[in-house]
Amino acid sequence: MYDIVEPCSDSGAYRAEPEEDIKFDPRSFEDELVEKGYEVEFSSEVILLVRNTELDVEVGIYPSGKLLFKTTDKKVVDELFEEFTSMVENFQTSNG
Repeated sequence: MYDIVEPCSDSGAYRAEPEEDIKFDPRSFEDELVEKGYEVEFSSEVILLVRNTELDVEVGIYPSGKLLFKTTDKKVVDELFEEFTSMVENFQTSNG
């Protein structure tokens, strides 16, 4: 469901975008992410920013399903990619 993760043009982060158009409220994942140990840094209809303190990475979740991993470490992105894309895909399945 997601295009391959690509580094952003400034190379300070990696982004992943869904292949299909989706729309949801990113805040719907807030409780699930807190239970998984993430810290919520900012929550709105426009973006949910969470931090994985263990890996020292911030992740942005947008209403379009776009994901932004604020790190230059591809290994960290690979580790988190499946978790976040599965969460969005599961949301689509249960609400689609």
